[in-house]
Amino acid sequence: MSSRVVQWATGTTGRLALRAVIDAPDLELVGVRVYGPDKVGTDAGELAGRPPTGIRATDSKADVLALDPDVVLYMARVENNVAACVGDAVDLLAAGADVIATGSPFIDAQSLGPEHHQALTAACEKGGSSFLGLGLFPGFWGEAVAPVLSRLAFGCDRISVREHLSYAAYPSTQLIFDVMGYGQAPDSTTAALSDPSRAAGVFTSTARILAKALGLDLRSVRPVREVAVTDTELTVAAGTIPAGTVGAMRLGVLADCGPVSIAVEHVTWMAPRIRPEWSAPGEGYQIELDGTPSLRCTLVLGTKGEDHSEMGCLATAMHAVHAIPAVRAAATGVLDLADVTNFVGRLA
Repeated sequence: MSSRVVQWATGTTGRLALRAVIDAPDLELVGVRVYGPDKVGTDAGELAGRPPTGIRATDSKADVLALDPDVVLYMARVENNVAACVGDAVDLLAAGADVIATGSPFIDAQSLGPEHHQALTAACEKGGSSFLGLGLFPGFWGEAVAPVLSRLAFGCDRISVREHLSYAAYPSTQLIFDVMGYGQAPDSTTAALSDPSRAAGVFTSTARILAKALGLDLRSVRPVREVAVTDTELTVAAGTIPAGTVGAMRLGVLADCGPVSIAVEHVTWMAPRIRPEWSAPGEGYQIELDGTPSLRCTLVLGTKGEDHSEMGCLATAMHAVHAIPAVRAAATGVLDLADVTNFVGRLA
């Protein structure tokens, strides 16, 4: 079944998704929504590094709605303006387009709060459409892979889902210093994620969806934030990390699901020597099942020297593109990955 697709936003992940849609034989690109004025009117092929397609980019939601797409790959920066992005999704869903969104707040639409969740639900009912949030971490590793690994277990006491990343090459001063809290005193409360409960929101979503997939009752969630200081000054892509300030951190949640606990963690560092036990696994993703048998599964993106961040964006883009047939075949409504029938990538 061919699908008429609109690519919404063409940042790094959106551009890679756009390229995949253009190349896919069973997908028809019908529109591209952009935000930069310099991109308006540009051929989609030029934006994606492909030959001309005849599809010109627009910055108008009305233009997109007029195209009557089957599905929209929504990749705007929802973290910057949740209300506006929810409004976009509501309009698209109410018009009958399925929406696949990659922003982390969309992974579990319930986390957006009752008002936004109800608006999305009502729009799906009006348009007979489906909404799914997905990604990589969150949005794939814990929500889709961990349930599959559970097939191998006789019993399990704890499931740990982790992302390990060096932030030394991240150039964004706002993300590193103002949001994460690197370069600040360990007891500082000025960074956005210095509040463990605020940092925990997206990780709670992963725990909830994983618990749902496994048929577990999520009873309570405790936020976790642990930091470590560097004993020497560090020069990184975002600037300088003074000695005695935060140089590594572990963010996440610990969820009580009765007989099983679920830990979801994001572990980062500016230099591996700060907390060697945190950085020892290297950059990548881990799932551990403490049970019978004990099990550890590791995923590394970019095993041949590719940039880890770019490969993460590509993986996120392809997860969304490959989900199109499953979402189009799914029941009407707001979905998460525990609701969607297992699907695979089209590799040829």
